[in-house]
Amino acid sequence: MTTSTRPVAVPVTRRFPLGPLLLLSLGVFVTVTAESLPAGLMPEMAADLRVDPLQIGLLVSVWALVVIVTSLPLARASASLDRRVVVAGALAVFALANLATALSPTYAFAFGTRIVAAVAHGVFWAIVMVYATSLLDAASLGAGLAIVTGGGTAANVFGLPLATALAQATSWRVAFTAMGVGMLALAAVILFRMPRSVVERRVAGVRTPLLRDRSLPALVVYGVVGVLIGLAQFASFTYVRPYLSEAALIPDGWASVMLFVFGIAGLLGVAAAGLLADRFPRSSLSVTLTLLAGAYASLALAPRSVPVVVAAFVVWGAATGAMFPLIQTALMRTASDALRALASAAIIVLFNIGIAGGSWIGGLLGEQAGPTAGPAMSAVAVLLAAGGAAIAAALARRRSQAPA
Repeated sequence: MTTSTRPVAVPVTRRFPLGPLLLLSLGVFVTVTAESLPAGLMPEMAADLRVDPLQIGLLVSVWALVVIVTSLPLARASASLDRRVVVAGALAVFALANLATALSPTYAFAFGTRIVAAVAHGVFWAIVMVYATSLLDAASLGAGLAIVTGGGTAANVFGLPLATALAQATSWRVAFTAMGVGMLALAAVILFRMPRSVVERRVAGVRTPLLRDRSLPALVVYGVVGVLIGLAQFASFTYVRPYLSEAALIPDGWASVMLFVFGIAGLLGVAAAGLLADRFPRSSLSVTLTLLAGAYASLALAPRSVPVVVAAFVVWGAATGAMFPLIQTALMRTASDALRALASAAIIVLFNIGIAGGSWIGGLLGEQAGPTAGPAMSAVAVLLAAGGAAIAAALARRRSQAPA
């Protein structure tokens, strides 16, 4: 019998970077809150800037348009830079733009500052998931990205209501100032405390044509899924108040309670996504979307049953909270190193295209067929998205099994 004294290779698992992930999640929280802030402060801003409230609404609409136009080219331009610097720089520009909005003497000036903030927002969202991915092991990717994306859900549940309450107690300018100062401090912490993250030279120097990248077919299908999700979500959510009052006959006083339940369920969905994405990486997104389709169908078919509507709202909120981290995790697992930044930027653009289309289609359907038409259309769109997610997962699996 012989023994060997050769060292045995032991796999090294990186420590879960909870602190850095929470900082990135906080960045998501403040940017999503600031994105929707004019909607929450519409009366105060309109009165102070002496414009119609609909013009304040344009400050939200132009944001989405700018993100659609600028995200992809700026993601490509910053792909070889230290991601820590890009994230911190985007937040710093975002902060300064919000401070400028707070000081706006006219509506035109505020409009310009929102464009600058939207450009920074597009850069931030194009790189934040790629940065988080670079800090994580494959086994903890889903949990890590759920923490980061959870900041967006928390912004809708807590950030916007708190900012609105601050503005009502003081001034809308104070709310924008507080957001700007907070973002500037966060940018400094990220710049000086977060780890460096750069594209490896062998990746940065790749010249493989885009159409030959083996991860591209699955990414294209995930992109279609993203459009369908945005379309379905905003065809129904944009007109949720008319649905509750006209179709479900729920008193206006209970609408805010229903929306709060929706938001809390969303936070629970984010937590569930962190578990599902790593344990069931191929099926979790399709199953979640199938459940969401069932919730939409229930809202369309049984609007007068309060228990059904409440249960459907809970499932809708939970699935909404889960599906964004799930699709981001699927993208980061699927994309080649050379395409990760592009994929992360593209899904934001495609979501926004779906959001714009969904809001428009939902309005048309509501006028012609009533408030249950939106959820019915959403159910079909999400069911198609569930099938698309299954196809994309199969394509990704085939790519991983193909010889290099």
